[in-house]
Order: sequence, then C-alpha cells, then structure tokens
Amino acid sequence: MKKIFAPLCLLLTLCSAPLYAENQTQPFKAGTLNEILKARQGKPFMLMFWSLDCTSCMKDLDALSASMKKHPKLDLVMVSTDEAEFSGEVAEVLEKHKLGQVESWIFDESNAQRLRYEVDPSWYGELPRSYFYDAGHNRLPVSGAITTEHIDAWVAAVKP
Repeated sequence: MKKIFAPLCLLLTLCSAPLYAENQTQPFKAGTLNEILKARQGKPFMLMFWSLDCTSCMKDLDALSASMKKHPKLDLVMVSTDEAEFSGEVAEVLEKHKLGQVESWIFDESNAQRLRYEVDPSWYGELPRSYFYDAGHNRLPVSGAITTEHIDAWVAAVKP
C-alpha cells in the first residue's frame, strides 16, 4: 500500500501546484513598487490600481481583458487598494473578468495613503488609476476609465 500511496501523493502534489501558483494575490507593502519595477527593468508594462467597490474599475477590467486577448504579451500588473482580508474576492473578480492569470497585488498596510504617496505623490486615491510604463520606465498616469483603444495606442507606441 505504501508503494502506491507515496507516488500517488507526489502526483497529486505536482498536479495541484500550478493551481495554487495561479491567482495568488500578493501583499503590496512599502517597497513593492520597486520590486515590480526591478522585475521589469527595460520592459514596458501597465500598472493598474483598482478596488472591488469601484464601478469604473469593473469597466476597466473588461477593457483590460479584451486587450489581453488582443495582445497576449501585454505585461499587466493589477493592484487592488482593498484591504488584504479581501484578497479572495479580488482573485474571484479577476478570474470572473478573465484576468486571473495576471500578476495581482493587494494593499497590505494600515496606512493606504502612505502606499499611494510612495507610488505617486500626485495621486490622491482616485480610482481607477493606471500607469503606462515604457521600456525606460517613463510613465504616463491616467485617472479614470481607460478604453481598449487607449491600450492599443500605448501598445503600438512601446513596441520595439
């Protein structure tokens, strides 16, 4: 029985590992933006801040989902400004909008204003808030809804 049980456990572990690796929302703390930038050094990407109770954000999620289909190599990082206890709901909403595969973060400090200031001193917390980074990490901040046309234009502009 042990001869069968051990390989079976190993097989189940290997098969389930990708499921756990996907859809994990990570804690966004002081210094996290630097980690995100460092991981994408020399590469363009989009950084979007959103919240579960933001209706405009939900429209942006649909636009982003459509853009991900059109531009599968689009590097998108999502950051929820909700409290960390809502990470499960954040993952569910991203999955519902077919964005479950994108890198996802959630604010994880008691002082959200401090995190927003670290990201951008000129950002006062309005949502949705998107940043379009070029390869040199010059960024274009956008407050309010974005469209697939906006994303298409940015993708065309940053293509090598």
